[in-house]
Amino acid sequence: MIHEKLTRYLAGLGDLKLEEPMGRHTTFRVGGPADVFFTPRDPSCLGEVRALARENDIPFTVIGGGSNLLVGDMGIRGIVARVCAPGNSAGLVRPENDESAVLYADARAGKKSFIECALSKGLEGMEFMAGLPGCVGGGIAMNAGTNLGCFSDILTKVRYIGADGRAVDREITPEMAKYRNLAVEDGAIFLGGWFRMRRAENPEASARLIDEIIRDREFKHPLEYPSAGSVFKNPEGHSSWKLVNDAGLRGYRIGGAMVSEKHTNFIINAVDASASDIALLIRHVRETVFEKFGVSLEPEVKMLGIF
Repeated sequence: MIHEKLTRYLAGLGDLKLEEPMGRHTTFRVGGPADVFFTPRDPSCLGEVRALARENDIPFTVIGGGSNLLVGDMGIRGIVARVCAPGNSAGLVRPENDESAVLYADARAGKKSFIECALSKGLEGMEFMAGLPGCVGGGIAMNAGTNLGCFSDILTKVRYIGADGRAVDREITPEMAKYRNLAVEDGAIFLGGWFRMRRAENPEASARLIDEIIRDREFKHPLEYPSAGSVFKNPEGHSSWKLVNDAGLRGYRIGGAMVSEKHTNFIINAVDASASDIALLIRHVRETVFEKFGVSLEPEVKMLGIF
């Protein structure tokens, strides 16, 4: 258990909830309680909080907007710190200066806010973010993207809390950009990043393209159901959705979890699914695809807590 003195200290640094159901904070809408759920007013305090947790032998977990997480039905022990909070006015996006095509985005900013700011400044290059859930911090951490591009295409520098608890500004080099990962430093807690884009020759056309991308996502993806987006990374030379589809798994269900009939790289919470339902379905899909095609699917979704 976390002693009362530490919880009082955390309450002074932000919003604190005890035994908070994680289903309220993940796009799957499943997950048991976190012992302590902490949203800091200023995420730069998290280096100190992490150090205190270690000193007291308390598990410490950082999450973003919850759009790429599956939390176990028994919840998460210790402290769960949420850096990202879509809609939080503290999560600002701002130009580096009046003439620059560089934007700095706080980790707490939503991707939608980022796009809106870029459009207002007549910039383009961020269209791949259109319709993606979650916040900038999570997008940086997993180098989020689509077939149109990814964060590392425009990310030039990041600010994060390192292992020693201090804030670090670090330039991004090409070799750091991995598929669904940004190789910076183990345990990095991202605070924000700098993004270099282009001046749009036709800003109205850029805005129309973003609207078209969002409509296309709505048409192709089962956004009417809770999910974590694409469940599996694309293996080299393959498309995950096609492997799952060709394995005959379209519409396959375990409990309330189902492989989407609209897009087979989505697993949806169709009817009151548990985290265990979803985890079992992920395992079944992986086993079936490997048995049929000899291809190992690697989940994009991060599993946390006790199942």
